[in-house]
Amino acid sequence: MKVKILLLAMLSSFATAQTTLDNQMKSYTEKVNTIVSIEKANMKLETDKIDEAFASGKITKTEQIAQKESVSKKYETLINEKIESERNHLDEITKETVRESIYENPFNGKTASQAELSVGGNGLSLSIRKKDKSPKEYINQSSISVGYAFANLTKDKGSFNPFENDSEMRIGNSHSIEVQFRKDRQLGSFTSPWVLRYGLAYRTDTYMPKRPQVFVQENSQLFLENFKEGRLKRSKLRNVYLTLPIEFQLYLNPKYTEYDGKQYLDVRKNMWKIGLGAYAGINTRSIVKVKYYNEKDNFKKYDYTLDDGVNAFLFGGKFSLGYGGVTLFIKKDFTPIFNDKTILPNKNGIQVGIEIANIDF
Repeated sequence: MKVKILLLAMLSSFATAQTTLDNQMKSYTEKVNTIVSIEKANMKLETDKIDEAFASGKITKTEQIAQKESVSKKYETLINEKIESERNHLDEITKETVRESIYENPFNGKTASQAELSVGGNGLSLSIRKKDKSPKEYINQSSISVGYAFANLTKDKGSFNPFENDSEMRIGNSHSIEVQFRKDRQLGSFTSPWVLRYGLAYRTDTYMPKRPQVFVQENSQLFLENFKEGRLKRSKLRNVYLTLPIEFQLYLNPKYTEYDGKQYLDVRKNMWKIGLGAYAGINTRSIVKVKYYNEKDNFKKYDYTLDDGVNAFLFGGKFSLGYGGVTLFIKKDFTPIFNDKTILPNKNGIQVGIEIANIDF
């Protein structure tokens, strides 16, 4: 009964944290849109002055082109720097929100012999376990993890740039959420810093094209075109996958504890760790969703399942870096998400994210 109450309290805490994170993401999006709008307006003022100088004969055509190119690069750099600053701020807020959702739980600690809430080498976690669990059992455990990542599309499988502006996707709005059931197994002796992690994951990737574009499926082809049925609020394509992930993790500064006269790697202690892995998956569903206001300003929406355009299988790699309860990762899809029936400049996925929480068993 205590475990059930604890789980309900934790789920409530995670739901509150998710609501807070959603609000922060909405605020972040609004700030980014404001930055872009303001700086574009400022850039237009400068380029208009250059055009006026050319029209009055004060500068030559060559000078006009050079000056406008210089202004364009200046504002491109300025916009990127401001967006990066907001992104860093969002990352810090996200970490703090997750920590608060854990620490403010009334069951924090070891009030129940069957459950323990901890922040350790395996991330922010709720552990349901025996009271006298050994260090070996702490390492070789099962868990459910939740990860959140910003997503984008790259030109090819060799590109690791998550901020390619020509992807036609809205950077910062496109995202991925993954819920993974996994097992950890220590490789070698009880003091070995190597751990093998494998499992089964449910993953949803949401791609939002730049406004006012929407995904359109026509004659077995998938492409983007400007929305013409009213005032577009939001459009997105959501791909759902079942994946089989596997990952090797290495603790860089292993720490140990003694139990029954033997030394064990103690994953409950804060340690640096890196991970290198791969995943393979199958696409279970691809849905296009559009929300808009019609000519009478009435809210409308529609959605449909794609028949073509998205590849059925997925394969990629993952690199992670963590310390204590925080793990950051980058994922790269080596196989294209979209096939030859899709007309897009970029077709390979890339993600940069954070593991939000773990529930250990």
